[in-house]
Amino acid sequence: MYGVVVLVELLIQQIGWAFNTLADPLASGLVTGAVGALFLAGAVVVWTRRLLPFRALTAYDRVIVLRLGAGILVLNAAYPYGAQTLGMGTIITMSALGPLCCKGSNLWRVVRHRRKMPRRVLRNASLNIGLRVVAFLGVMAVNNPLAEFRHFDKEAVFGLACGVLGAWSFWNYLSCVYDDHYTLKERLRILSVADLLAVPFTALAVWAMSPVLGGGFSELSGKVLLWGSIAGVLSFTVPTLIGAWVADKISEDASGVFYLFDSLMGTLVGFVGALLGVLSAVQAPDSWGWGGMALVLLAAIVAARNPIIEVIRSEGRFVFMKGGQPA
Repeated sequence: MYGVVVLVELLIQQIGWAFNTLADPLASGLVTGAVGALFLAGAVVVWTRRLLPFRALTAYDRVIVLRLGAGILVLNAAYPYGAQTLGMGTIITMSALGPLCCKGSNLWRVVRHRRKMPRRVLRNASLNIGLRVVAFLGVMAVNNPLAEFRHFDKEAVFGLACGVLGAWSFWNYLSCVYDDHYTLKERLRILSVADLLAVPFTALAVWAMSPVLGGGFSELSGKVLLWGSIAGVLSFTVPTLIGAWVADKISEDASGVFYLFDSLMGTLVGFVGALLGVLSAVQAPDSWGWGGMALVLLAAIVAARNPIIEVIRSEGRFVFMKGGQPA
């Protein structure tokens, strides 16, 4: 059931991102980040009835805030550059590696110490590794990155680096949001602080990327403010609230597979938007695209029903946990 909530979150987010396609991406992205952060902060302050903890951050909190802020900068600067140089299909496919790596260190521990693992743990790890391979193949079928990656030059190298940063950004976000260290309210307060602190740095990144990508501050207008503000609420504020809530309801590794529907939802939103005449014309997914969506959906459902068994080394022996309980 909670997997459906993740899908709704991604659908709302992609509808919000669709509004960004109606204006300059850098300028609209800046407005999206600023408005989304302000609305999120306001909602969190009203709900918790507490001011945001700018001066009360612990050392652990500051690390989380810095990580989240860095991830936001990647999405607003490096991600657009990579999309322009390599194409959206390649960048989205590379970024999909991020969610797939959730709990990856645990799977590696099982593989590394496989001779000491019970059969049920080995079966669980093998299943989850296989599910991630299937899901990634599904994402590739939808986005067809090989069709866009025709030329390899200096710009392509920088584009690949942006793709790696995009993958890290998605993994980083999930690992921070699914941190058991925080309650729901504290998680949202930390997210709000990180988002607000990232706004001026996002503005600086937009200014720096404008000569490379074009647009930016010079394209700010009433239209950009309107579409960017709508996108900020739909693609930023609402998904963050939903994501923080669902983090207590579904495992990090299962949600990582569900988050691969990000690009699939984007494909569907773009197609419907084009049919309605709201967005620029796009082609309907071909048979490979629909097949890819089916693969990701199948992998996500099975992953949600078979979360990764956590392997913890304690006092020279392995302890196995599943859903916070001994497995």
